[in-house]
Amino acid sequence: MKNKTVAIVGAGRVGGSVGSLLARAGMQVTAVATRSMATAEGARDFIGAGFATTDIVRAASSADIVFLTTPDGAIRSVCDAIASGGGFRPGMLVVHTSGAHTLDLLDAAKGVGALRAVVHPLQAVPSRERGRENIPGSYFRIEADPEAGPAVRELVHALGGIELVMPRWRSDPQSAALYHAGAVAVSNYFVALIDYGLKFYQALGADRQDALKAVLPLIKGTLGNIEKLGTAGALTGPIARGDAETIKGHIAAMQERAPELLPLYRALARHTVAVAREKESITDRVAGDLLGILGEGSAPAANRTR
Repeated sequence: MKNKTVAIVGAGRVGGSVGSLLARAGMQVTAVATRSMATAEGARDFIGAGFATTDIVRAASSADIVFLTTPDGAIRSVCDAIASGGGFRPGMLVVHTSGAHTLDLLDAAKGVGALRAVVHPLQAVPSRERGRENIPGSYFRIEADPEAGPAVRELVHALGGIELVMPRWRSDPQSAALYHAGAVAVSNYFVALIDYGLKFYQALGADRQDALKAVLPLIKGTLGNIEKLGTAGALTGPIARGDAETIKGHIAAMQERAPELLPLYRALARHTVAVAREKESITDRVAGDLLGILGEGSAPAANRTR
């Protein structure tokens, strides 16, 4: 792969990160293209290689491998524009990095003989700098035309990534949506959950930033426990020990002083009952008692596959 050339079309956070990591791995980045010349030049400078341009056809035609790292909604139209402009050629590899979509966004490239791939890092990329730091060591979803499989796995290796194997994956919108929803749940919704947790302390008058500083050691400790013990093994707290009276106290306090927090608390607690059942720290009878206290539905079935 070190002899292959790479063009980055759409050099925002992900494109800049990918380009920089591939250049660091010894691949030649030939071009960086975005709609804004200033943005293209900034990305080129961050990557440290290639020419900056707003001409996506010129950029694509300069390389053996083209990464389309535009926003998801623009991938198909950008691919179509490059294909119609003659920027793709038979045998070259065209890659997008959207976790929520499949190969079909690149059908125009396939129509002119190029090979298609999806390479999505299971990693949050809030900036180019953080992406370059965080992507190595991350797992990737890989989807590719059969002829491109070995080359795509080499690309992921060059990025420092590991393939996530999903035996029940099908190349259809539902598989992509389920995969992406999982990433959203553990990343975006995790951020939202921390925000939700801070509101309990704000209801008691605590400063939001002070509250965040206070809970960060707990968050980090919990993540460390999950890494070592898995989700069920890391579960602690009143539901894990079947402490119905504490849960009753939580609900009564929220009803009195913070009723807006109660619906999400109930939903999370019901799922936590299922995790506690998987951990086998509570009996089915205790689980039923807890669900009765929580009301409004039942817990998901416990997953006994470990």
